[in-house]
Amino acid sequence: MKTYTINILTVIVSLAMIDFCKFCPAATEKDKPPQIQASESDIKAAFMYNFIKFTDWPANKIFENNTITIGLLGEHDFHDAFDAIKDKKINDNQIMVKNFGKFSQFCTTNESGKTQFKKEIEELRKCHLLFVCDSEQKYYKDIIDSLNGWHVLSVGETEDFLDAGGIITFIPGKGKATFEISQTAAKKEKIKISSRVLRLARKVIEAE
Repeated sequence: MKTYTINILTVIVSLAMIDFCKFCPAATEKDKPPQIQASESDIKAAFMYNFIKFTDWPANKIFENNTITIGLLGEHDFHDAFDAIKDKKINDNQIMVKNFGKFSQFCTTNESGKTQFKKEIEELRKCHLLFVCDSEQKYYKDIIDSLNGWHVLSVGETEDFLDAGGIITFIPGKGKATFEISQTAAKKEKIKISSRVLRLARKVIEAE
């Protein structure tokens, strides 16, 4: 287990985030100390953009119609937080953001109490990054199970998300830009996260 420290200004400098600075104009003012004016949702959206910008998926992960899909699962307040990146491209792939609502619509429970996935689960599996809101906390294990082998970069926002098998999670109460990464989960899905992102994580979990 490796531990790193992070703050928002470090992110701006270390990732050389021109887009992030534009996203938060106050950080580029010459005559004022850098300040972050964006909301927590805005900052998370900017970080997700950079997560996919510095991530490599295996060759068999399909980019349909030259798009990279960010999925939002559960109740959230992103609203127009992705407006600043929706027209951007990464390696000639257009970013697409999809709202999926609650996870309960993608599964049923049989008579023995076992979760079964509906055919609509394929839409989640097509995502390159799936953000799982804290409203879906009781479904974490089922969500991760449904994504196994589909090379989806799963991102959460509670501390126990990595315990359920998620790859990245924002840590509430530790600063808007604090996140942890499970390299164990990333490698399982054959997803390669750049060292530029790993260095900024508060904690990187790796299998012995």
